[in-house]
Amino acid sequence: MDSLQEARKVNDWVFAIRRELHQHPEKSMEEVWTAGRIAEELEKMGIQVKRVGKTGVLGTLSGKSPGKVIALRADMDALSIQEQTGFDYSSKNPGFMHACGHDFHTAMLLGAAKVLSGMKDQFKGTVKFMFQPGEEVAQGARSMVEGGVLENPKVDMAFGMHVISDVPIGKAVVQEGAMSASGDIWSCVIKGVTAHGSSPWQGVDAIVCASAIVQGLQTLVSRVNDARDPIVVNIGTIHGGDRFNIIPGKVEMTGMNRAFSVTAREGMPKWMEEVIKGTCAAYRCQYEFNYTFSCAPLINDPAATALAAQAVSKVMGAENLIRIPKMMGSEDFSEFSVKVPSTFMVLGVRNPAKDCVYSQHSEHYKADEDCIPVGVACHVQVALDFLS
Repeated sequence: MDSLQEARKVNDWVFAIRRELHQHPEKSMEEVWTAGRIAEELEKMGIQVKRVGKTGVLGTLSGKSPGKVIALRADMDALSIQEQTGFDYSSKNPGFMHACGHDFHTAMLLGAAKVLSGMKDQFKGTVKFMFQPGEEVAQGARSMVEGGVLENPKVDMAFGMHVISDVPIGKAVVQEGAMSASGDIWSCVIKGVTAHGSSPWQGVDAIVCASAIVQGLQTLVSRVNDARDPIVVNIGTIHGGDRFNIIPGKVEMTGMNRAFSVTAREGMPKWMEEVIKGTCAAYRCQYEFNYTFSCAPLINDPAATALAAQAVSKVMGAENLIRIPKMMGSEDFSEFSVKVPSTFMVLGVRNPAKDCVYSQHSEHYKADEDCIPVGVACHVQVALDFLS
């Protein structure tokens, strides 16, 4: 069976669905219209549909007899960005845009569902189609796992895909090991004593203390962490002070850290608090520090990746599989990968001839639609190869 040929048979339908989805972007964890539209199409295909939480959708397709179980995943939330692409099918929801390709992901997985539902008498086992909310806020995959999508029947392998504008159209990345970093959120409140700006000795300056903490935290990257295992300690916001002639008694900071290994990830909150505690003691301040493990690093399982690479090679040709450096961004598909053997591939969509050159999350973001049948076929081929 030529999966790419089968994918092209539903190409017009998938294109139309993708453009329809693009016109109706929705906020993370509030994808009500999108979820309803997905469920409607799955039901037309005769696929069993389960709603997971408020907006998650799980489609389950059984083959001709029991066998292994594979889960295919697409994320479906949009971003709070005002679209500036000029498309005649631009967003109809002011202030929101599919600027990361999730409309492509959803449409391609629906296309795969359409192809596979038409050949369910030709394979053994079960395919689960996971349409996940809230990837952009790293909440959706966890909610799907908690909603039982990996159970009844138990999933043996999971596969996901993301379109990326850094990779040329016609190329794909399927590589084992660390694919993207963790993303963990922290906040810190520095408490001093407010005083008149003319009398700093009567107060405790929280801004001076916070400034020292900002400098100190960067030594975690250069002097504490193993340099062979990169991390990022990011201070994203600093808010302090009320008036130009007052010694501020409070500063609030927030940030998000990145790591590829469990050791570095678990070490960062401990290392950070050592710096914060010591600096506050030196500057006579108090502090409150909170750290939330939000999104684990995404590690591609070797066996699952080998199978996926072979399947994708059948669709695109082995010569079109390339390698890229690890990505410091986060991807909550990792919630599935820590539970079952999984792999996550990158599909190239960059094409200067079509002005598809803008980065993910740009208000001008465009992806070459020629990727659509390839993405559909990769989902189909991975599923069939695994189940066989």
